[in-house]
Amino acid sequence: MSFPHVRLIAALAVSANLGAPSFAAGPAAPVSARPVATAAATPTVPAGMQLRIATGKAGKGFSRVFADIRGVCGSVVPLVEVETEGGLQNLTVLAANKADLGFVQVDTFNAMRDSDTSIGALQALMPMNTNLLHVVARSSGFDRPPSSLIDRLSGSKTVVVGGIGDLKNLPVAVVGSARALGRELDRAHALGLQFVDVSTDEEGLGLLKRGTVAALFSTSGWPSGPVQALKRSDGLYLVRFELKVQQPYQIVTRNYENLDAFKLPLLGVQNLLMTRPFTHDGAYGRAVAALRDCMKKNLVTLREGPYEPSWQEVKTDVPAIAGVAVFGAVAR
Repeated sequence: MSFPHVRLIAALAVSANLGAPSFAAGPAAPVSARPVATAAATPTVPAGMQLRIATGKAGKGFSRVFADIRGVCGSVVPLVEVETEGGLQNLTVLAANKADLGFVQVDTFNAMRDSDTSIGALQALMPMNTNLLHVVARSSGFDRPPSSLIDRLSGSKTVVVGGIGDLKNLPVAVVGSARALGRELDRAHALGLQFVDVSTDEEGLGLLKRGTVAALFSTSGWPSGPVQALKRSDGLYLVRFELKVQQPYQIVTRNYENLDAFKLPLLGVQNLLMTRPFTHDGAYGRAVAALRDCMKKNLVTLREGPYEPSWQEVKTDVPAIAGVAVFGAVAR
């Protein structure tokens, strides 16, 4: 499997009371980082300051995680949600200064950071949960349109999708960050997928139920709101991911009882909460630092309280990708 090579070479370390993140640029020319000297107290947030965070569609993982952050830290830093189609669009929104922070998949950032200097300048604030590729197919299968005289004489061929490889040369709907991830899978495995870009999971599910596409590709943390809302009577199921993977991807097993999916292998990749490169002692820089400190201070509460299960995955020492600047760190 030939995904873009993203080498995990150092760990994000905790900042403020827990220490700041650092990493090296590579074996040929290692560059370390150390925290900017700060006072023990939480940075002060200027009066009237608020931070805009690009998330995703309502009901999906990024939006629900944002709601948790605002519930715990909204009194420290006023937060405003910027609804988008997901991590891929979040990069554009950040580059256009329409948001101050945003959730982005590691692979999406790596693929896009050379496309725009503003995107390349973004900084990692905190590692977040794992985003999962959910592939939904129809239990009755996909009726492949006849393409030859023999096909037309024998009728259409029904394809039942048991794994990702069975989607070869078939049309699939893709939404949000799955637009980029699906195309990368297609290139890596020469699947010949025919992509139909949709704006929402609901639009993609509608195409799937009508038999227009063979599957829907959607990314989200676990559990996915749109997938969790499906019923057994909908005649849909989740497809297992059986292809080989390499970093930064991993195989993650999850359960969706509503679709009788247990120990289902899904493709996963880590999310980052990213920020624009604000001046550290400026108004926005102080607000971003205060938000980071509040999240870390309340991480146990977020893990153990009535919040999204994805907080169980959030750690402050998760490795960062090579070449990504870390907010609050300077080269030594």
